[in-house]
Amino acid sequence: MTLNVVELFSSIEGEGSRQGFPCSFLRLYDCNIRCSYCDTTYSYDGAPHESMTLEEVAHALRQMGHRYITITGGEPLLQAPAVVALIKMLSAEGSYEFNIETNGTLLPPLITDNVFYTYDYKCPSSLVEDMMNLDVFQHMTSRDVLKFVVGSIDDLYTMRDIIATYHPIASVFVSPVFGAIEPKTIVEFLLEHKLDDVKVQLQIHKFIWDPSATGV
Repeated sequence: MTLNVVELFSSIEGEGSRQGFPCSFLRLYDCNIRCSYCDTTYSYDGAPHESMTLEEVAHALRQMGHRYITITGGEPLLQAPAVVALIKMLSAEGSYEFNIETNGTLLPPLITDNVFYTYDYKCPSSLVEDMMNLDVFQHMTSRDVLKFVVGSIDDLYTMRDIIATYHPIASVFVSPVFGAIEPKTIVEFLLEHKLDDVKVQLQIHKFIWDPSATGV
């Protein structure tokens, strides 16, 4: 069994519930949607990638030596059988904790105590909201993260309505499309609408490194 890999690197978690912690990253190739503001266009449409065996990927992650591992893309669940096999392989060896960053179109293939999902609900400015799989709300756990990346006021109202409709059990985060909306606007919206269970986040890796840098 193999995985199509774009990047393997060590950095810090730039967002979400583990923001700021050292982490190993596995970025997988290909995506089934095309968000208008995508910042990882180098992960699909024929971009350079390598087919690696599970043991090769596992060895690289072991060498990095971090307990936290984030599997991202593209859309990593397009390679779900191999992702699950990799997690089971590494879980049998040590106390790794996995974050799978997914775009909200596919259901989670593995629910265990050492795996959580970061679901990225796509708001209207993404131009792909109609591809969201609303069944994911039934599969979320309290370990998971529901992330809204917003680029407009309309996106913020969509976030508010989704939360009110589905009452997600996951932790809810909101962040701006980089350069498209002022973080202050998001804060003011949360305060005005009493969204006390939503946490504002900024992608700190884009402030530490160049926003367009890869492998960070």
